[in-house]
Amino acid sequence: MKMVRHYSKSEDAYLAASSLRANGIEAFVTDDNAIGGNLLGILQKSAIRIEVAESEYDEAYRILTEFEDNIRSKD
Repeated sequence: MKMVRHYSKSEDAYLAASSLRANGIEAFVTDDNAIGGNLLGILQKSAIRIEVAESEYDEAYRILTEFEDNIRSKD
């Protein structure tokens, strides 16, 4: 598995993963709601990642770039 994108909000990650699945790519959302610490002992929310099979990475990257461009153009 290879990370194709990371998000700070779970709803953004799930929308992006749905876009991949709609295009036939199996996508996994990981670290949803995970909280970890850093070297100073401060708690911080972890990035929410989307992972895909390495063989589908290039296509997933292209789909997500197009998906995000379409969202930005509507803002």
